[in-house]
Amino acid sequence: MNQKKELIASIDIGSSKIKCLITKLKNNKIEILGKSIVASKGIDKGLVTNFHDANLAVRECLEIAEKQANISLENIIVNAEFENIFSNLLTEYKSVQGDQVENEKDIQGLIHIAVDEIIKNNKDKGILHIFTSNYKIDKKINVENPVGFKANTFSVDVHAVLADHTAINNLKNIINSCELSVENYVFGTYALALSFVNLEDLNEDFICIDFGKDKTSFAILENSTLTYIGVIPYGSNQISKDLAKVLDIKMDVAERIKVESGECVLNDNIKDKIEYLPVHLFPDDDFRKISKTLVNTIINSRIEEILQLIYKKIKSYSLIDIKSKKIYISGRGSNLVGLINLIKKYFSPRTELILQKKHEDQNLVNNLSQDFLVCYGMVKNYFYGLPSEALPIKFKNTGFFSRILSIFQK
Repeated sequence: MNQKKELIASIDIGSSKIKCLITKLKNNKIEILGKSIVASKGIDKGLVTNFHDANLAVRECLEIAEKQANISLENIIVNAEFENIFSNLLTEYKSVQGDQVENEKDIQGLIHIAVDEIIKNNKDKGILHIFTSNYKIDKKINVENPVGFKANTFSVDVHAVLADHTAINNLKNIINSCELSVENYVFGTYALALSFVNLEDLNEDFICIDFGKDKTSFAILENSTLTYIGVIPYGSNQISKDLAKVLDIKMDVAERIKVESGECVLNDNIKDKIEYLPVHLFPDDDFRKISKTLVNTIINSRIEEILQLIYKKIKSYSLIDIKSKKIYISGRGSNLVGLINLIKKYFSPRTELILQKKHEDQNLVNNLSQDFLVCYGMVKNYFYGLPSEALPIKFKNTGFFSRILSIFQK
């Protein structure tokens, strides 16, 4: 494995903002050398839609951070989060016919077979992450590590996070056009979740939901290892579009109404009294008499749909008990009034805003603000390597690993 550098940068290329963080590891602590945030252009739902505009925005973000840190970057970790990223789960078995599972090579060989099968069945996809869990002896005995056990068979559950080649390559070309190399790709909501993993306690199980501008994504961590992810193609911007369409108002007015007056929980106690939106939310020449109940009904309908889609995706991963998990929420749409209570009702009573969670780097994260949590999670994962992935794809360039890495280079 390549020696990891003491200095690394990360970039979070979103639909509304682009963020960059330049850091170094000193005395096993992460120090921030430079950071920047600019308006995003040429990006929609994580996909490059206008190369020229996206290139200018990314270049501007990098230059600001580099100037602040007084360095010139050579490589960078990149957030990859698109509508079509998904989990591929596979259980692979190996017969040992009563013999002993001898060493780690037996396990790695089984993982290789599983990944080969995943690649074969998803030829237009690239692998972002590979994790393993649930080692079993003879299909029923759970063990932390099968090495040393005698068995007829042993098995492992392999979780691969996949993304389209084209989407990955477009991101890579943007970074390369800025005279940088991609150090690694990380699924954004996984990075967000990692920013809150306590290095002293890796046994925590939770779900992280990121309510973004154009999409809502989630990541499930069990024992701080990524076990399932999903992306819903609706975000907070869709709510503004709903309001604009149903109320026949302009998008900027709809956005203002959503932010300043909207709620996603309906108040059943209001029966006779009708409350209307305040005048200041409308342009001087275009006031509308619109009830708050109608606005909140529109918002509630879309939020309910998003939560239902998340719920169905998570339930399809049948091993997880949603009610027993903590759920942390973040992102552009997480500030909607009533959202936390709605999620508590729908999923778990332990739901809390992600920034309320205590962890070992609380002061650092508070100084960064919520905007930089994905960037921070990426560098934290790079420096500390927790939790380790089953196959360190990026740092291998021979044999089996080169075939995986070549997916991103086609």
